[in-house]
Amino acid sequence: MGEEPFRIGLWVGTDVSPKRFEEAATQLEKANNRSGYRLTVLQIQRCPWCGSKIDAREVKAVKASRRVHVYCGDELAGCPFAEGGEVTEGLPVLTVDEEIYRLTPAFVIATVDKFARLAREGEAASLFGYVSRFCGRHGYVHPDSRYCELTDNGRHPAKDGLPAAGLRPAGRLRPPDLIIQDELHLITGALGTTVGLFEVAIDVMAGWRDAQGRAVRPLLVASTATARNAADQVRALYGRDVTIFPPQVLDAGKTFFSKEEPVSEHFPGRRYVGISTTGVRLTTAEIRVAEVLMAGAQLLLDRSGPAADPYMTLVGYFSATRELAGMARYMGDDIQTALFKRRPWSKLPRRTGTAYGTLNTAELTSRVASADITTTLDQMAVPFDPAFDSVSGKRELRALREAGKPMPTREVSPYDAILATSMLQVGVDVTRLGLMLVVGQPKNTAEYIQASSRVGRSGDKPGLVVTLGNWARPRDLAHFEQFRHYHETFYARVEALSVTPFSVTSLERGLDGVLVSAARVLDAVRPDGLSPEQHAGRIAAERDFAEALIDALVARVQRASDENAAERARQRLRNRLDQWENRRTQLARLRKGLVYERTSDEAHFGPLMISAENARSGADKKDAPPFVVANSMREVQPEINLLVSPIKENLIFVEPPGSPSWNFAPPKEDS
Repeated sequence: MGEEPFRIGLWVGTDVSPKRFEEAATQLEKANNRSGYRLTVLQIQRCPWCGSKIDAREVKAVKASRRVHVYCGDELAGCPFAEGGEVTEGLPVLTVDEEIYRLTPAFVIATVDKFARLAREGEAASLFGYVSRFCGRHGYVHPDSRYCELTDNGRHPAKDGLPAAGLRPAGRLRPPDLIIQDELHLITGALGTTVGLFEVAIDVMAGWRDAQGRAVRPLLVASTATARNAADQVRALYGRDVTIFPPQVLDAGKTFFSKEEPVSEHFPGRRYVGISTTGVRLTTAEIRVAEVLMAGAQLLLDRSGPAADPYMTLVGYFSATRELAGMARYMGDDIQTALFKRRPWSKLPRRTGTAYGTLNTAELTSRVASADITTTLDQMAVPFDPAFDSVSGKRELRALREAGKPMPTREVSPYDAILATSMLQVGVDVTRLGLMLVVGQPKNTAEYIQASSRVGRSGDKPGLVVTLGNWARPRDLAHFEQFRHYHETFYARVEALSVTPFSVTSLERGLDGVLVSAARVLDAVRPDGLSPEQHAGRIAAERDFAEALIDALVARVQRASDENAAERARQRLRNRLDQWENRRTQLARLRKGLVYERTSDEAHFGPLMISAENARSGADKKDAPPFVVANSMREVQPEINLLVSPIKENLIFVEPPGSPSWNFAPPKEDS
């Protein structure tokens, strides 16, 4: 459909994917010289076209074009995306932020956290179609793109097999036509409030006018686990009305692509079982219930073979990482020992685990590296094989080993248990999973529905969810006492969502980033505009542009709220615009230029912005930057570092500014 190839980009946090080519090249060098190195530039475990495994050897970094190519692992190049195949650039995937800005992929997978980077990275303007120059070698380049250095004749010389290339002017690209917001019910509370404020800038940046001068905005499709209060939530977030798609027309149980089926042998659904062990410690109950479930799954495998596979991997869901950490310890000690030795009075079989005689477990939590999570998700799809994991299968393998005959092998062992926190709610679609243990009632119903629906996702693999309540918690006990009624009606019990992006506190904390983000993106079509890092000082010359931008932002706020909120936003934005100019004037008196944040030369430049944590540490400085912009949508409060010393003599205390003086109380004498 043209000369530009379709590509897909992953625009997420720095811990998940690299921001610059140099970071990716360094990762690849270390990964090729050190086994087990975390390689975030590689987000695909297998080729989506042919299924061949991909590792660090198939990822190539080309310095001349600053491209990271991901090839299929097919060594014979039978796959078109293998090195030497029909597609020269390999798989059309981009995981480096810099490449996404330069090559503007047709499809971008992003997290709302990246909105905060728009104020700091002028190159991100290309995601909304605001570009001014195109390089034949590097793609759309921004004035901040220092790597695109030309020779005296204004061209890149031929290098490393690449032809000579030059720059040419470029007009605005078509902005995003479709925005899909998955898991809308998670955009709530403090996060939803901050996201809703930045959506004001996103909406203005993504809008355009057609040849007839009509305003065009992208189509926005959102999926959510709850429809309660959805109209108010969507209006506050996106300034739009809600249309439920597809409509339910005649029957509430039928839509265009789905229909409700009664539970039957052909549609077994998912069964919930509640357990309350009154008078027994929760940890003791966890160990015993997990042991019975895992030993029972082994009995099913011995009797029914592959049909028992959905229940061989126990998924443990926990509301807190602290509780999960305790269960991880029990898995490697108490549960493993009990399964291996088997209770003398039990009729359930022994279970030795798949990891060399021990339980093979993994975590899906925030304390696990993103690269390891990708590997875990891939391995979770590995099924159990009765030839390796049943009692009779192990007996046959033992006989082959004793007879000195060749034994069958398998590349990857399946997991006996997966322990997860709220990360399990989204993005986990492993159809073979069928057994879950929920420890403690989750904090809200939407979380409970989302987490428990990770099992039993296939019609021929019914799910079993065992909810182990903490009898010492009144809320857990109340859910257990109404267990049947609650589960029959829990879709109607999903809590209403609340976002307040235009409250006074929200405007004070977030409007700085909204103004700078919109200014840098919308003015990126002109090389001498406000977008480049060192052009922040041009605010006086661009006053008319800034005034028009404020009007557009305020109009968007009014669509999502009311006139009072719009007027508060207007006053705050005008105040910030004046502070911007005052900062420029203040630095001009000191013979310094104004930049947005990157002050590598502090003798000649001063920043306009500062992060929340740095603003706290420099609160008493008179020349502190006036704009406080968080690094993430989740940084609604500045962070503090807490030092805890277990040694009394080494206790360190630093008095905050302006606090009254005090001393530690004298130690009490031993009685």
